[in-house]
Amino acid sequence: MNDLKTLDKFGRTLDPDTAVPPARLRHRVLTEARHPHGRFRAPRFTAPRFGWRMAAVGGMAAVLTAGVLVTQVVPMDGQAPASSASAAERILAAAAAQAQRQPAVTVPGNQFVYIESIATALSRNEAEPGPGTTRPTQRQIWLSADGSRDGLLRERPRGGAGDWDETPLPGCRDGKSVATKYGKTAEVECTPTPGHHADVPTDADAMLVYLYAKGAGTKNPRDQQAFTAAGDLIREAYLSPASLAAVFTAVAKIPGVRVVGDVTDEAGRAGVALALNEVQGFRTELIFDRQSYAYLGERSVVVRDQDGMKAGQTINSTAVLTVAVVSSAGQLPK
Repeated sequence: MNDLKTLDKFGRTLDPDTAVPPARLRHRVLTEARHPHGRFRAPRFTAPRFGWRMAAVGGMAAVLTAGVLVTQVVPMDGQAPASSASAAERILAAAAAQAQRQPAVTVPGNQFVYIESIATALSRNEAEPGPGTTRPTQRQIWLSADGSRDGLLRERPRGGAGDWDETPLPGCRDGKSVATKYGKTAEVECTPTPGHHADVPTDADAMLVYLYAKGAGTKNPRDQQAFTAAGDLIREAYLSPASLAAVFTAVAKIPGVRVVGDVTDEAGRAGVALALNEVQGFRTELIFDRQSYAYLGERSVVVRDQDGMKAGQTINSTAVLTVAVVSSAGQLPK
């Protein structure tokens, strides 16, 4: 992703990390930074200046109308899903149906996809032993629909009392992106990262092939990487209803995806989580509304004790509040 690579490369050039995180976790963070995936998929944006950090995941384009996120109830015969693969298929089928019922929105290339979310992320520094600190934030991001224009990220502590911290997100034009940090400017090679994925499959089988192809090239299990690719695709981006539905249907075909159970998302909404355990000892949970099966957000959970963290510990969590299309970076939807 262009802004990710740009900021990552540029940031490390101008502001190299100093402290060293636990090896496996550092590898994971860095790997995911290069392959913007699920949960830590941080750095579309610059993160706080720790020796290392996990930045909060962004939101996901669950439902897009002309203005804001909406919820449409898709009942499932009043049955509570069991924790099984078949239950996962049922939930994802309902999520796909929910996506299909949403109106398709035309997104011109010169527009911006706006996403508002809230998140809490864990930050830990090996140089300062301890459980780490959590960082609840409110987040607004504007992403160029075609990836060529400069976007913007705003974050502030939750509660709205603090000032917004703004981070420019350089657009990618003619294979080049220009970023400025601490008064220094650099130009790096890039590929556009569109906020609107207009060219992805709308058919579930084709989408499954797409996800496995996107997830290729790592040493991780193929299924894990395909699941990760699905999260990457829908996070902080707008897909057409058909494409979003195809993602959910395709995810249901990935071996190992299962229902985790009832959860409460970062915004306090009742949801049901689906996940696939990762060999690194984490899992990404995709959270759907308990009644409508609209996508609500995601979180990352530790599945075995490691690096000072306990199994079951949530290390970051994000709830999507609003998805909209606006004309310029910084413009709020009406």
